[in-house]
Amino acid sequence: MNVRPNSELESEVINAYLLLLVNKRNKISVEKVSYIDSFAMTNLWNGKSQRLKINPVEYKLIVGIVNEHKHWKLAAIMPGEKRSLLVDPLGESQMDIKKCLESTRAFMRKKGCNVSRWTCGTVPHPRQQDSTSCGVFALKFAEHLLSDEEIDLSAKANDVNRYRLQIATTLLLETDDLSNLCCVCGEATHDTDNRWIQCDECCRWFHLVCVGEPPTKGSFLCTACTEIKC
Repeated sequence: MNVRPNSELESEVINAYLLLLVNKRNKISVEKVSYIDSFAMTNLWNGKSQRLKINPVEYKLIVGIVNEHKHWKLAAIMPGEKRSLLVDPLGESQMDIKKCLESTRAFMRKKGCNVSRWTCGTVPHPRQQDSTSCGVFALKFAEHLLSDEEIDLSAKANDVNRYRLQIATTLLLETDDLSNLCCVCGEATHDTDNRWIQCDECCRWFHLVCVGEPPTKGSFLCTACTEIKC
């Protein structure tokens, strides 16, 4: 639902999909890549010190997605090439390219790397045509960079919705099986009571004690389904 058409992607989707992309690349390539989650990357962008357990020189490419004023943009670091990239779905201003240069160079300097002659630029890419798909484009930009491909994407609405579906499908297929966990406490077993009850509407299972000991005879609706019905 978070990735549906006309919705703005949230950090959980951004970070989960980035992690999948990085893991996929590292399984097939000797040259390793990494990522910085959106929270840390946004802090770096804003000049806030981050204690990240990452040695940049071990990676060919490090990607991160920045959120600025509710807008997602991709920042990438190539340690071996002494350069950074900024790829903004709305287009890059010289001010933002300078900010990307300064923030990524400061990060590398704090990691003990030589940052003399460090540069920052961008690459050709399509621009979003709406007000909600910046996260989708930022993820697709990262996907192409991690695959060593040119960023050749369509910005048409139907194609953007197709990207959304592909992102959602990938995340769902890679999600751990949570069917044996209580949807309230998130555990398979309860400390004191392991009786279960199933919601008649969404068919999810709950520890009986976690939902307040409702009657086991008759219908049962969980809190979420009750709110929807109301």
